[in-house]
Amino acid sequence: MVYQNPKIKYMLIMVAIFFIITKLFTAVILLIDDPTNFLVLKTSPSLDSQLSLSLVDEKKYIILFSDENGFIGEKFYYLVISYLWWIMPIFTVFFIFFVSRKNH
Repeated sequence: MVYQNPKIKYMLIMVAIFFIITKLFTAVILLIDDPTNFLVLKTSPSLDSQLSLSLVDEKKYIILFSDENGFIGEKFYYLVISYLWWIMPIFTVFFIFFVSRKNH
């Protein structure tokens, strides 16, 4: 059976874009003298996703979560920023290319 639903294509594109934005605009900040972890939004994009700082600069970062024992979903977050942010777009491109070749 040939793939017919275009909504899956758009869903894959949206998830891939979300993973890329997550990688570029979020980070985990570990304070040097404190066990607290901060999940932050960065005001400018960068590939650095884990930072060790002595202070959190509130002009450069918006704090989303903070906890001494990590945050909920930390393992999934690290999976996204380590691997899925580049695997998902590649998979999406191959999926769309494969489907467009099958439909024509």
